[in-house]
Amino acid sequence: MAWCSTAMSARAISAATASVPSRHTRPACSITGWKREPSMRIGIEATALHGVRSGVGTYTLNLLWHLWQSPAGSCHEWLLFSNRPLTLNGYDPGDRARVVGNYQFRYQSLWRQALLPFALHAYRPAVCHFTNLMAPLWAPCPMVVTIHDLTLKLMPHYHPVRRRTVMGPLLAPSARQAARIIAVSETSKRDIVAFLGVADEKISVIYEAAGPAFRPRPAAEVAQVLGRLSLDQPYILYVGTIEPRKNLVRLVRAFAHLRAEGRCERLVLAGALGWDYAPLFAEIERLGLGDAVIHLGFVPQDELVVLYNGAAVFVFPSLYEGFGLPPLEAMACGTPVITSTTSACAELATDAALLVDPTDELAIAEALRQVLTDSDLAADLRQRGLARVAAFSWEQTAEQTLAVYEAAAGGDPTGTRDQRMKG
Repeated sequence: MAWCSTAMSARAISAATASVPSRHTRPACSITGWKREPSMRIGIEATALHGVRSGVGTYTLNLLWHLWQSPAGSCHEWLLFSNRPLTLNGYDPGDRARVVGNYQFRYQSLWRQALLPFALHAYRPAVCHFTNLMAPLWAPCPMVVTIHDLTLKLMPHYHPVRRRTVMGPLLAPSARQAARIIAVSETSKRDIVAFLGVADEKISVIYEAAGPAFRPRPAAEVAQVLGRLSLDQPYILYVGTIEPRKNLVRLVRAFAHLRAEGRCERLVLAGALGWDYAPLFAEIERLGLGDAVIHLGFVPQDELVVLYNGAAVFVFPSLYEGFGLPPLEAMACGTPVITSTTSACAELATDAALLVDPTDELAIAEALRQVLTDSDLAADLRQRGLARVAAFSWEQTAEQTLAVYEAAAGGDPTGTRDQRMKG
């Protein structure tokens, strides 16, 4: 097994052998008169940071960055475990974190179950956080698992067969093995209790937030970027992975109703291709919308912020979300939002968005029509959205997550209880 430990840099992450210092010999941490000695060694299963980031990757990167920036979090030693090289996109923790990687083992699920526990034994973190649903069935340290949603249980047909086969049977045992579980909404928590049999008191609800870059931008900046993207007409925006659960076929049909009425807005889909996306593009062609629907693919954050700012309306008709970050990002940019009455979408949006039945394409079309034709409604949604999004912050998310780490470590932040594993 070829494990390597490296100091992390946003410019280069190389594999260089390093010794593993004892967690009990680290220097003390002082913060404006508050002293904590010694700090925890915290592991993060960071595979979500490989390649193009999905929603889970965005969650993981924002969480880590704000943990590293917080006074309490900066006192700790951070180890990022991965079987693939990581992509940080300019976020550089300096000497706060090291990558522990075995890049020779391609299969993530098998790596997580068979090899990662040995790395945890070797590096001895006081706790390890698994940010993407799954954890090993055994580990030598307490585990914290973030469960974003239970679509694998509730909507298995919206996942590829391989994912259902590999991950489905491990979901409940993985949750039961965790010392603590983070749910990203009350909706997710209810589902975890109901379908995985996890005790209510083991679960902490910690909301995500829009990143600090998502805010209203100057009109000149927006016009410049939109010109570069050839978006010279008003547009309706969707942001997210292109996959069946996002309900984009019905969105396209709703959009077709508006075009049939003579409306000139275009529909912009910003997001990487997921799986089973062929029916969507076939429907676009069938409806004759090839010139009216634009798929931009994955959009970098700086351009994504401008896309939100420039949109006439943001629509997110997902069939199920454990959280649903794009609506909050749109609200933070001052864009009117339409989203689903189902799952966490309604929980997070409350009265700051127009809520629609995602299975009713005529209702989606009517909501779009209202926002596009009623300037007072659009202005009201903008103001409600900006007020709503102010209730969420990554600083708060980081603080609450760190408290979960400490609780999982059992009141023993130095992790001395795992000394029984030595030898």
